[in-house]
Amino acid sequence: MRINLEPIGIIKKAGKYSEVLIYSEFEQIVKNLVSKIGKNPVCGQELLIVHKNGKGDDVHQVEITKTTVLERAGNVLKIGRINAHDDSVIDVRIDINEDISRHS
Repeated sequence: MRINLEPIGIIKKAGKYSEVLIYSEFEQIVKNLVSKIGKNPVCGQELLIVHKNGKGDDVHQVEITKTTVLERAGNVLKIGRINAHDDSVIDVRIDINEDISRHS
């Protein structure tokens, strides 16, 4: 079954890291992400990136990749390098398991 998903951003490789650009109409997602983190710094936060699988021959439409935020500039998240380039971002979530173990 094929599902049509509207992307909220795109992943770009940038040297030794990757960048997630969240489209301006979905900028509230980044603001919500930052507010959920609270007073903790965004940098170093573990994220789950849900993105379309860029490989056309794979039967899976989406892929979930765990990565670390290195830096944030507005609606651009500089993250650890992931195996995705020009893949559409569907969702960005805080890795709850990482957040729970960090505060235990």
